[in-house]
Amino acid sequence: MTTFLSVQHAARRLGVSPVTIRRWTSSGFLPCTRTAGGHRRIAVEDIDDLARSIGGSSHLAARLARERELDTLVDTAMAVGGQLDLAELLAEIAKQMTRLVDCHFCSVAEYDREQDTVTALAEYDATGKRLPTPATYRLHDFPLTRRVLIEQVAVVVNVDDPAADAAEAAALRNEGDRSILMVPLIYRGESIGVIEAIDSSRARAFSRQELRLCRAVAGQAAIALRNARMFAHFKRSDEGTSRLRASLTELTRALPELAAQHGHDRQIVLSGLADAVCDAFQAVSCVVTFAGSSAGASRPPSNAGPASAGAASAGAASASPATATPRRDQPALLVAGDPSGTTDMSITVALPQTAVDGQAELLELVAAATAVALAGFPAA
Repeated sequence: MTTFLSVQHAARRLGVSPVTIRRWTSSGFLPCTRTAGGHRRIAVEDIDDLARSIGGSSHLAARLARERELDTLVDTAMAVGGQLDLAELLAEIAKQMTRLVDCHFCSVAEYDREQDTVTALAEYDATGKRLPTPATYRLHDFPLTRRVLIEQVAVVVNVDDPAADAAEAAALRNEGDRSILMVPLIYRGESIGVIEAIDSSRARAFSRQELRLCRAVAGQAAIALRNARMFAHFKRSDEGTSRLRASLTELTRALPELAAQHGHDRQIVLSGLADAVCDAFQAVSCVVTFAGSSAGASRPPSNAGPASAGAASAGAASASPATATPRRDQPALLVAGDPSGTTDMSITVALPQTAVDGQAELLELVAAATAVALAGFPAA
């Protein structure tokens, strides 16, 4: 039966102050439970394990261990806490984890609970060099990884362990690696991903203290990763609003001019409309069809306007690793028709990047307005 001690008794047993015990339990460095009244209780086996790691109950050894712990946590907090660029953040997380556990590689992946998959965001070696990012993995094929995420536990797999998980061991052999440590990324009690620290030359065994410290670092990384995701989302929203506003301004200017300049020549109007939409949406191409007639316009991707180029580059920076959501620099196709269904009006636009909120609706509005205007025009 497990025996639990109060904060004061644990502090005396380790030769540290009660404040230090509270800080260790708050950071996850030293596990604890809570009584019904909210008081901390620490298992004797966890205290003894920590005491062995720091050299017994010596005040000097405890102080040095505490300083090492605080240095690691502070260094990690400073390194990842202020990073809002996702690529730079992932590099820092990998750097801190490879340094902490003295391993060769570190991979950071996001967890999609609904799809039951993990998608690697990035993998780095111990020198900070980024490696080719693997694809999305189904957790059906990796039940131990699912356990890490669902049960929120850290696990170690050594390839030469007869009892090792078969799927993980096979993956290690395939890459020529010897050991992997998997630590869940937990944000507000929910698993949002996993950090994998990989050793390519030796089997590994980690003390409970080392695993606790890895979990504390992973906790900081999870918060930083969520902050970076939120920052990228708001940044994309601002850029999307700017692009949509620019499109609306351009169309508001171009469409009346088009109608005034070209009178009732349907083919000229269709050609002018394709040009206007292509410019307004910073599109690669636009094809307009109406009553058997069609016209098109195109722009080289490199000649896309400032709004499009800025949005694409910003999107690539914020989502350059593979993610569970669409990349912002992926081409997209928008198609809009006459919403009334009374004409066969159709506008097809090829974009150099993912469409922003509102663009599809704006294109449909253009199609509706043009269909009404063209309905009375004679054929070319």
